[in-house]
Amino acid sequence: MEIGVFHGASVGPRPWEEAEPARFRRDVEIGVAADAAGFDTFWAPEHHCLEEYSHCSSSHLMCLAVGMRTERIRLCTGIFNICPPINHPVRVAEQIALIDILTNGRVELGTGRGSGSTEVATFGLRNADTREMWEEAIRAIPKMWTQDLFSWEGKYFSVPERVILPKPVQKPHPPLWVTATNPGTVERAAQLGLGVAMFSFSDPAVLAPLVEIYKKTIQNAEPVGAFVNDKVMTICPALCTADGDLARAVYRDHGGAVGAHFSVYFDTIPDNAAALASEPQPIPQSRLREIIRERQQVDPRAGSPMAVTDDLTPEFCLENGICVGDPEDVVRVMKRFEDVGIDQLVTVPAIGHQQELAAHTRALESIRLMGEHVLPALQTP
Repeated sequence: MEIGVFHGASVGPRPWEEAEPARFRRDVEIGVAADAAGFDTFWAPEHHCLEEYSHCSSSHLMCLAVGMRTERIRLCTGIFNICPPINHPVRVAEQIALIDILTNGRVELGTGRGSGSTEVATFGLRNADTREMWEEAIRAIPKMWTQDLFSWEGKYFSVPERVILPKPVQKPHPPLWVTATNPGTVERAAQLGLGVAMFSFSDPAVLAPLVEIYKKTIQNAEPVGAFVNDKVMTICPALCTADGDLARAVYRDHGGAVGAHFSVYFDTIPDNAAALASEPQPIPQSRLREIIRERQQVDPRAGSPMAVTDDLTPEFCLENGICVGDPEDVVRVMKRFEDVGIDQLVTVPAIGHQQELAAHTRALESIRLMGEHVLPALQTP
């Protein structure tokens, strides 16, 4: 099983004058540390207007920043929103190809259609508009990389006959991914020959049926690209310390920090959408702030995708896929993901939106410890 790291650019409450630039620079350091420790991949998000939760608007630029300071780790956009009104597919193809050149063939294009209406409404879209846009774009982009002369006449964008430059150094092209969490989308990803990234913080056993659907369907894939990327990725929180109780205490205190934000911003999730159904759309940012504050006052952990409890025992972590504890604890949890067929497990080493330098130093130490004691037990030689 491959092991990666994910940076979230979670900045937290204002003031941001120092916290925002520090978060980005520290997240690049996380990627550099992961490369040195032997991690396989670095993933970066693309989000728009999700204040406090994530300020990273350019997944590909974060990948480039890490790529220019590393030599081995693979760089995955997680996700690059390829809906044409948000990122024109020609620009996506150009930018990914250039990053591939500058990083000596280490970039992978993870795609999607946004976390919810807060993002897509910024560009004049509704959640319902984006599925067809994404599929049209994902069919076109590989052709831009592999064809000398490319043209496209589609529903959502058109391109006259052009040569799209530059071309990636990976041949035939970089691997392709899409985010998915429900059975229908997982199955569609497999039909299209795409790697599937499941951003689901949960008991590994919950993922087993989705892995089964994917692995069965991809055997008969009709890939949109030149090859099938047969991989299932999922994500988990991770904090490894010599003293497992310390790691669990940090996670208990900070792991649910973005729960209210997640429940509001990610309204592609049916339960979250239902809770916002009475709100006039698009919801103004000022109203989003009010809703988040209201939910934080009721229960600051409610809505968190990561299981958080005051009674955070090693057994609870094991049952809920929380890779937090000492090296032995972390290996034990990760093996549960391996057992259900996960091909790549991507860890989140920055817990919550801790702004203190000490928290960042602890995340770097966690990465180092995992490189020494956890990765050797999981990675294929």
